[in-house]
Amino acid sequence: MSYKWTPPLDETTIGLLYGKDTKYNAEIHSEYQVIVLNKQKRAPILTGILPTVLVVFLSAGLGAFLIAWLLIHQAHGLPGYSPGFLGAVRNGTFVVDEGYKESGDVIQASLIALTFSAVASHMIGLTSSFLMTLVAYRTASQWLKHSQRPLENAERQGPTPIQYGLLLGLLGTSNVMSVWKSIRYALRSKAQRSKLPSIFIEPLIIASIVLILNHALGASDLWLHATARSALITVTIAGDVQDQSGLKLGVAFNESLCDPHMRWCLQYAHGWSVGPDDGLVSRGWQVNFNSTSAPFRVVTLTDQNSTAVMVPTGIQSLSSMSTSYVFTAPTLGIRSKCQILTTACATDAVGTVTDCTPAGAPYLPLKFENISGSDMRDCRFPNRVFGVLEGHTGYFIHALQQEFPDNYTFPDGPATIGIQLSLDSEYSFLSSPPPSADSASRLYATCQIDLLNGTLTYDPSENKYKLINEAYFPGHLTPTLLGPMTSQFGTDAFRAGIAVPIMVDPTIDPPLLLNANLPRIALGLLGGVVKPVAAAQVSQVRQGVFGLYPVAPVLCVSGILFAYALFAMFIFLTSVSSTSYTVSTTASLRQSKMEIDHTPQIGDGKEQTTREETALLLGQLWLTDPLPLVASVFGGRDGMDHRRSITGEALDMVYDMDGKAGRLVLGVAADGDESKFSLKRRERNFRGSFETF
Repeated sequence: MSYKWTPPLDETTIGLLYGKDTKYNAEIHSEYQVIVLNKQKRAPILTGILPTVLVVFLSAGLGAFLIAWLLIHQAHGLPGYSPGFLGAVRNGTFVVDEGYKESGDVIQASLIALTFSAVASHMIGLTSSFLMTLVAYRTASQWLKHSQRPLENAERQGPTPIQYGLLLGLLGTSNVMSVWKSIRYALRSKAQRSKLPSIFIEPLIIASIVLILNHALGASDLWLHATARSALITVTIAGDVQDQSGLKLGVAFNESLCDPHMRWCLQYAHGWSVGPDDGLVSRGWQVNFNSTSAPFRVVTLTDQNSTAVMVPTGIQSLSSMSTSYVFTAPTLGIRSKCQILTTACATDAVGTVTDCTPAGAPYLPLKFENISGSDMRDCRFPNRVFGVLEGHTGYFIHALQQEFPDNYTFPDGPATIGIQLSLDSEYSFLSSPPPSADSASRLYATCQIDLLNGTLTYDPSENKYKLINEAYFPGHLTPTLLGPMTSQFGTDAFRAGIAVPIMVDPTIDPPLLLNANLPRIALGLLGGVVKPVAAAQVSQVRQGVFGLYPVAPVLCVSGILFAYALFAMFIFLTSVSSTSYTVSTTASLRQSKMEIDHTPQIGDGKEQTTREETALLLGQLWLTDPLPLVASVFGGRDGMDHRRSITGEALDMVYDMDGKAGRLVLGVAADGDESKFSLKRRERNFRGSFETF
């Protein structure tokens, strides 16, 4: 097959049109002509640089700014969290202090980094058209070069009409539908389409990559928005706390109260602490009832087997809305492990417990011969909480204070407590006593008591204490620390705290109830024999609302932005070297005299141009804008189409004079002997009627 190739007019072939006497023939030639000037020009450098700088600034700039923002505003002083990029990667989260506002009980915080991510995702979507404009320059340069080659295979390197239409969509809009339509066309079998030239394949690949990066960035931004959150976190304030010794945040047993001449501290002849300072018990009751004047209070650690610990009341006054203290300080603690024995004891015919020897507690019920006082045999059932040492209960002096013989020694470690309580006959209206009591509503139990000397840590963010480094008090202090309970100072309060729940609530667990109340009351009664001491370690902390940004979506957003910037630079570097020839218009002398504007004239045998433009810029317009194609199909018929065809503004290429350009009609119209659905122009003829062309 042979091809007829017509070379374009240029400076050497212009004479073929006008003849040897160029000046004379040009004077009688009345139309503009477009010729090729033999000089090469590159793409307008600013046209390529400005979009590239904008894309790189928006993509790499926002990606770097996002990472920098998170690193600069990282929170410092978090336990277990090291600032810095690697620290955030190891932790899996950027913990960021972006500021917050407090309004009453409401704390408002803004996740500012999400704004940067959203702006980047939105702006990158707008810059894809800039990238495809750069690609259009490269494609236009290749197409222009192929179109100038008078070779048979050169024609196969240009696009077919359908391929040009698809290129117009790829380079002009580059949206999902245009890319999908081009991919569908490319996937057709070779029998259904023409061969794909490189100037079609390259824009399709680039447009697909740009589209994938855009949507991947949008998905990463959505992922970041879905996983980022704010949280109330406590951070340590840098610097040492001034005068730590003045912060009495610990509690210790006041051994100065002990008389060294006595075998057991505070065990006097007339009762526990009934000696030189008989106000110890009253101060203990102040602690037990949370009196405002009490220097200490008891806290129950429910997550540590209901262990009771003692803390100074001044801890609360140290905290404010903005700052507080994290500390480690010594403390006292009591923990119990109780077992109900009532059902395992022997009973009489009416169901009243008579002997708990089968339950391993032969000292229950408590024998009256062990209780001194002539009037005790005639009294009601004695409610008692008493110590048990080697299976013995010793004696109860004046019916209250428990005393053991001098040859008894308390070992280090848990102490055994016996309990017998009447849950009160006031509940006799119940159809039957609870399972933990006998027919007389009496409860029998034993408890293992841990008297602990430990270290307490405090977390103000959750107002939470934790007992660590537990150790038992020495055995010789066991009678002292259990003295208030075994002297029956807390028996009535203890019975009142458990009687009603056990009697009226069948779902209550009596051992758990005993374990929660016995340590609390026993420790509170020691409020008069302890003293405040300095904390071992104190740090000032503050609470604030911090932004938590997972590292994975942050790196995805930033990584895609950097990849987009590198891809934009690659497109720029491959497009900025594109060159093409220059085109110009010429006019005859006679035509120039007919123009009212300043049309350059031809004189002295040299053609003067009226308009000059690079073919590369024009090719880019033909690949990104449908208006040049519209101008080619619907000419102005005013003799100026040639001049308009090389304007650098697509809007100026189309003839558009009101009343003269004609209107377009869409639908079924005659086309020779056939009719088809098409687009036609309707114009007014010289007779004044409309005709469709």
